[in-house]
Amino acid sequence: MWMAFFRGRYLHSLDAKGRVAIPQRFRESLGGGDEALRLVMTVDPEGCLVVYPEAVWQELEGKWHSLPQMNDELKTYLRFMVGWASDGALDRQGRILVPPPLREYAGLEHDVWFVGVLQNFEIWNGDRLEKATGRDRVRSVTQKLSGLF
Repeated sequence: MWMAFFRGRYLHSLDAKGRVAIPQRFRESLGGGDEALRLVMTVDPEGCLVVYPEAVWQELEGKWHSLPQMNDELKTYLRFMVGWASDGALDRQGRILVPPPLREYAGLEHDVWFVGVLQNFEIWNGDRLEKATGRDRVRSVTQKLSGLF
């Protein structure tokens, strides 16, 4: 099965209608088939947006569906992740529309950062990204994760 992988950081700008061009390297990772160009965008608890190729999102939905649906914590999580989810597709210029509620949630105004995170990518407000990836925070997290690598 084809799998997209995203890496790197790229600065792009939202236009007046809330569209933003997906970085060329990310578009290349998405491939050329129609299925590959459909995306699902949702929110992340850290205050950014997370964008999944539709196939990856469907795999996540399948995993979530197999979990005990009466679990209150799972219901809260699904209300957050799935409740905010928005389907989208790239236009001919390689742009995607970021719906107003998602732009507001993530604090996106003009300049936005794309960050590749393997099977998905994130869209960040620059100030929030700096807080999330500042050296002290990354140093602490790296020490905690060192046993996993």
